[in-house]
Amino acid sequence: MNHLNKKSISLILIIKNEEKNLTKYWTWLKRCKTIKEIIVVNDFSTDKSVEFVKTLASKKRVVKIFDRGLGNNFAEQRNFAISKTSHNWILWLDADEKPSSKLIRFLNHINDQKLKYKNYAFKRNDIFLCHELNHGETANQYFLRFFNKKFGCFTGNVHEIWQSPKETKYEKIHIHHYSHLTLKSFIQKLNFYSDIRAQELFDQNVPTGLSQIICYPKGKFLQDYFLKLGFLDGTPGIIMALGMSFYSFLVRAKLWHLQQK
Repeated sequence: MNHLNKKSISLILIIKNEEKNLTKYWTWLKRCKTIKEIIVVNDFSTDKSVEFVKTLASKKRVVKIFDRGLGNNFAEQRNFAISKTSHNWILWLDADEKPSSKLIRFLNHINDQKLKYKNYAFKRNDIFLCHELNHGETANQYFLRFFNKKFGCFTGNVHEIWQSPKETKYEKIHIHHYSHLTLKSFIQKLNFYSDIRAQELFDQNVPTGLSQIICYPKGKFLQDYFLKLGFLDGTPGIIMALGMSFYSFLVRAKLWHLQQK
C-alpha cells in the first residue's frame, strides 16, 4: 500500500491519575504508525500520568497536553480535546483500554478508499476483576471510537457518546477493557458516575420516587444476571450484576435527594 495514501489520526485521551493503567497498557502505541498526534486533557493529575504521556511523543508523533478540570462533564472534556486536534480522523480510548492487534492493523492500513463511512464502532470485551466477561451488562457491546470530527459531537455528561447524522460501520474488531482490577476501584467508580448521572437527570427535570428507587435496581439485576446470562460468568458475573444494580439504586436515590433540597 502506498504510504502517502495513509490518513493521519489524532488520538484523544482524558486522564486523571491514570499512571498505573497508562504504563501497563499503552505500550501498543509504538506499533500504530498512523497516529500522528495525541491530545491529552489532564484533569490535574497528582501522580506521574503526565510524565508518562510525554514519553509517547516521537519524531513522527506529537503529544499536546492541556490541563482542564472535568467539571463532571465527560462530553465537554472530549469536545474540548477534539477542538485541539489537527487531523479530521479521531480515535478515542480510555487509559484502561488497549486495542487488539487486529485493530492496530486496521488503523495502520486505513486510506481514502477504505474509509467509506464517517463513523466506526468496535466491539469491547471487558476484563473485570482479572476475569473476562462474556455475558451480562458488558457483553456484545460496540462503541463508536473512530470517526471524522466534521460529522458530529459528543453528548452526555457521563457515558458520553459520539452523536453523528452519518451511518456507523460496526467492525468485529476488539478493544480490550481492563475495567476495575479491584473491588475498591469498582465501587469508587459507581459512586463517582452516579453523582454525575443523578445531577444530569436532575437538570433535565426527570422525576423519581419510591417505586423507581425500589424497582429500577431490581429490574437492572434481573436483566443483567438472568436475561443477559450474567450468571454464566460465575462469581465475577454476579458481582458485576449486583454492582450495576447498586449503581441504578444510587442514581435514583441521589436524584431523589437532589429534589428534596
